[in-house]
Amino acid sequence: MIDPKVKIVHEQFDKIPYPNAAIDLSFQDDINSLFKYCITTPHYRRFQKVVNSEKKLILDVACGTGFLTQALVQANPGAKVIGIDISEESIKWAKRRLEYHGYKDVEFYVMPLEDIPKLGLLFDFIHCNDTLYLLPNPVDGLKVMRTVLAPQGIIQGNLHSIYQRHYFYQGHQLYRFLGLMDDSPSDIEFSLLREIMNSLDDRVMLKELTWKASSDDTTLSVNYLLQEDKGYTILQMFEIIRDSELEFISMTNWNQWNVRDLYKDRNNPSEYLDMVLSTSSIEEKLQIYELLHPVNRLLDFWCGHIGEGDVVNPPEEWTDENWQNVMVYLHPKLKHSKIRESLDLAISLYAPFNIHVFLNINSSQPISLYTTSCACMHLLWDKSLTVKELTQEWLRIKPVNWLTKESITERQAFSEIKQTLIEMESLMIVLLEIS
Repeated sequence: MIDPKVKIVHEQFDKIPYPNAAIDLSFQDDINSLFKYCITTPHYRRFQKVVNSEKKLILDVACGTGFLTQALVQANPGAKVIGIDISEESIKWAKRRLEYHGYKDVEFYVMPLEDIPKLGLLFDFIHCNDTLYLLPNPVDGLKVMRTVLAPQGIIQGNLHSIYQRHYFYQGHQLYRFLGLMDDSPSDIEFSLLREIMNSLDDRVMLKELTWKASSDDTTLSVNYLLQEDKGYTILQMFEIIRDSELEFISMTNWNQWNVRDLYKDRNNPSEYLDMVLSTSSIEEKLQIYELLHPVNRLLDFWCGHIGEGDVVNPPEEWTDENWQNVMVYLHPKLKHSKIRESLDLAISLYAPFNIHVFLNINSSQPISLYTTSCACMHLLWDKSLTVKELTQEWLRIKPVNWLTKESITERQAFSEIKQTLIEMESLMIVLLEIS
């Protein structure tokens, strides 16, 4: 028997399939999305190994109209992608969308989450967007996904932030009291909500902080009148992952959760807060950020089987001996024609390359790459190189110190390349793999 709470969500998305993105939209030039949904990204975060998407098996749970299924397909060439959803109407839209873009081998099934073991498959990557917070218990959903996750597989899930959406949840209490959320919303509820909000003075706090007069019916349905929408804290997110017998890997936008980016001047931080941060776990650091600056609607995370991840030391802790065995790769989703065009222009003009114009998901600050970084990107465009090979290429490009006019030694060139790679790897512009 279907849980009544699940049934009402089912009815809501059957009435208004989500997302309602135009069928002709493509992720081809959306570097941020391609970077995020490429299996290479979370796999490297956990194992510091570079994997290819060829022949990987990907599951899109609660795929809706297939908009992000399309992103998964475009970000992972050669992978097999399967989408499931409880809404038959949404699945119809998903099939149309993928066929429109020429992806005819993507499989879709009308299926509840708890039935995915019936597929008889183990998945390398499971994507579950905007779903866990609608379930009666997100732990149950993650446990089901765990049963179909390959040993080194990764789950991407997310929860609504209770702090970021505080006023929306306050609004939900009002709309329930007014009878607008007794059932899955229809034209009547949308009309009444607009009539109420448009009649209120703009200084009314709930209107000022949540209402957008231009909102269409889909936005009203999935934002203001969303059935079973629940918010969570970072601590609750970690508890849910642990209770699901899974292990936290990383936030998907990890560099946008850096407390030190919140200082007015990073060179003049709070000594006490910095002292606390220096001894805090990743869970505690994320909690501090959340309580200081809850700007993220989603607590968007990657997790996997307990104990499968390798102990990965950051490159700044590697010995020179480690560095001699490092293979360097440019992140595959950065090999985009528009990035190459802009990179070549920056090099030809001896100007900084503003990569944040294309990729800003992994940093809260603008990112400009300078001479050595630009050279590394250019050299790595067609093939991966060892650090030694990259050092030799850099010596050929810059044989003398531009200030002293003296010849640069191989040791000096290695030092410059090493520091550059450490900085680029922190943003995953390059991927470093010890062989």
